Amino acid sequence: MHYRKTLIAMASTALLFGLGYTPAGEAAADNSSAPSAARPAIKAGFKTIALTGEASAKAKTEQEMKKFKNLKDMEKKALSETLKPGEIRYVYINDKEYQASSAGSSTSSAKYSIRYNTYNEYAEKYAAGNTAIPLRLQQQPEGYNLWVAEIAPYLSQKEEAKIYNQVIAEGKASGKKIYVKKLQEKRTTVNLIYNMPSEKNGKRGVLGIVAEPAGPNDKTVESEPATAQSEKLDVGGQEVMYTAIDKMEYKSVAWMNPQTRVNYIIRETRGHLTKEALLALAGQIIEASA
Repeated sequence: MHYRKTLIAMASTALLFGLGYTPAGEAAADNSSAPSAARPAIKAGFKTIALTGEASAKAKTEQEMKKFKNLKDMEKKALSETLKPGEIRYVYINDKEYQASSAGSSTSSAKYSIRYNTYNEYAEKYAAGNTAIPLRLQQQPEGYNLWVAEIAPYLSQKEEAKIYNQVIAEGKASGKKIYVKKLQEKRTTVNLIYNMPSEKNGKRGVLGIVAEPAGPNDKTVESEPATAQSEKLDVGGQEVMYTAIDKMEYKSVAWMNPQTRVNYIIRETRGHLTKEALLALAGQIIEASA
């Protein structure tokens, strides 16, 4: 099996969606009352100011990175040392000057993980066994290739936030420039991440399928709460929650297996799968994990 240490940023984790934006300077120019012939010059002026500001900010960040190189090197060393199975490691940089800079987050973490690069490898070496978190597919999602299958220690979003606060408090009280906290977690989560090999209609979608343990008192899937757009549907006798947020080009299907107390979430952004295709994919997983 392939073992890799996966660094994760302080911001949570599961899929990151990029959204486009219009530079504020150009928007201001477009709304100007100046004659149309003058607008290109106004736009160019705003662009020059913006680019100058970006270059200045970049130069400042680079200088700060050099200044804090020793701290960043210590952080990297602490995170890159061999992780034990089930280990989650947190590092806090206890330096006020660094925290006031734009050099980066003061808190970072790493998790021990097992990663597979093909579904067949994942199925043969992990999913074929008697796993506590069953996640199997009879057919791969149409139009997608598996990017990675990862098995890692699991913490809920609430638990993760609580531990980060503890790390910060303990780090400040430690008096150490670099504070390290190590945890051992028996629970695991499985993540199958797919991407489209090529664009379709100018977009390249990302699809994630997650299996994670439900909390002892949970009645719904905590990491995928229902919204005003959500629909309760029945798939193979299992109640699922389907959510589509058009503005974010986002769709998801989430459910809890009441017998195994495992949550399943399928998430797609900027993708091409229809509602029916996502529900059919959920049906595969429900049948295989029954």
